[in-house]
Amino acid sequence: MRDIHGGDIWEASRRASASPGDLLDFSSSVNPLGLPKKAAIALKRALMYASPYPDPGSFLLKNALSEFHNVCPEEILPGNGSTELIYLMPGVLKPENALIIEPAFSEYRRSLELCACPVDSLVLKEEEGFRFDMERFRRRVKRGYGAVYIANPSNPAGALMEKDALIEAAFVCRDSGAWLVVDEAFMDFCEHASVKSHAVKFKNLIVLRSMTKFFSMAGLRLGFIIAHRDTVKRFQRYMPPWSVNTLASCAAIGALKDRAYMEKTHRWLGAERDFLSVSLCQLGLKVSPSSANFLIFKTSPPQPAARQLSEELFRRGILIRDLSAFKGLGPRHLRVAVRTRQENRKLIGALRLALKAGRGKGKGPRLILGRPAKITS
Repeated sequence: MRDIHGGDIWEASRRASASPGDLLDFSSSVNPLGLPKKAAIALKRALMYASPYPDPGSFLLKNALSEFHNVCPEEILPGNGSTELIYLMPGVLKPENALIIEPAFSEYRRSLELCACPVDSLVLKEEEGFRFDMERFRRRVKRGYGAVYIANPSNPAGALMEKDALIEAAFVCRDSGAWLVVDEAFMDFCEHASVKSHAVKFKNLIVLRSMTKFFSMAGLRLGFIIAHRDTVKRFQRYMPPWSVNTLASCAAIGALKDRAYMEKTHRWLGAERDFLSVSLCQLGLKVSPSSANFLIFKTSPPQPAARQLSEELFRRGILIRDLSAFKGLGPRHLRVAVRTRQENRKLIGALRLALKAGRGKGKGPRLILGRPAKITS
């Protein structure tokens, strides 16, 4: 069973015969504070440049990213979302085989398999909080791999691997002749653990970053890699022309200047992730610790399984993520994004009703005529 990504409000709205705005989306882990104010201003100004072709070298964007992340422009390569770069990697790196630390973003495996690259898994253990085990990793990498993929924080579990451990992992991979790809799509929420400053020194280490999650720019599509400049040159030869559009580039430059937005985001996440975690636990759900802007949880009998619970919530106008298809997880694992306090309360209220409905103790409100059900906390 292939993983179905979260955030597809378009298909969900068609299924519900509703407007996308009628749905409350907890399936997509995007900052609910919305586009940064300075990004929105820059985006409006950029409309006058929508007719000319974009800058093929993304000169201004690279300079802004290099200043923000304290690396050289030659050590950065932007793309049309981090997913485009993920799909470039098998062709650029040409690994004979690959290892993915699971559970993980499904597009790593799909991009490799499309290039006929054999893929193995090293599955993190739920009973250990999905924490990285260096000795298991070392033993596995010694078998010989061309590329190794790790997400930090892990996705969908949210577990954080400390910087020193990742640097050690990079040495392990280097000694075995493997590339190490570290996906830091959610690292803006916990920047202290980033290995971006080391990626520019290691010739086998590639850090993948995204503007989607923290800066709420999923629809604009912008990601980038940070790596040794020789690695960046290697990737540049494979990049399609005009990969980054002008609107995305200008919005990103504006977002990187919005310090007030960044501070507000960190304050919001600290409070709301704790509130949501405690609230989920009070419903009898097993919640895993997370360093990102989402929480993974598990139901237990007689509570409904993931598919049933997600469908119950969908009928109430709320989207959550069924994780049944992920390696290392099972039919009772789900994920929810952290959103605003009002939205989080609505989720908890809907979950309480859905859990009762799943036990056959009542049906509760339903999404009717394209309008969201009225839910109280």
